[in-house]
Amino acid sequence: MVRILILDDEKLIRWSLDKILVQDGYSVDTAATTGEALALAGKAEYALIITDLEICGDQARSFFAEMISKQPNARVITLTALVRDQAERMLEGLATHAIIEKPFTSQAIRSVVDAAIGRTGRAIEP
Repeated sequence: MVRILILDDEKLIRWSLDKILVQDGYSVDTAATTGEALALAGKAEYALIITDLEICGDQARSFFAEMISKQPNARVITLTALVRDQAERMLEGLATHAIIEKPFTSQAIRSVVDAAIGRTGRAIEP
């Protein structure tokens, strides 16, 4: 089963993503802080990490570097409330598979997640 780690400080976002992705057959762990995410990353192997850009703040570069050292094979999807151009500038040079702007739809999440892991179909259709 494909494991996904979700990092977002908003409980509703974590809950929503968890429900969407579990329904689609993924195994999901969630974290509310970068510290929690890094701790989880040290205990399990993830195929995909979905992280809120703003939670990382000025420490985005060091967080991404540490996360990638713990999870070198994981793809990263970044969630952001920022304008896309602003988010792209912040992420310049960092390994991220995709940027998803908030608010997002469940269809957008499913599409980007499936593409990131190379999945062509879901275990359970929505």
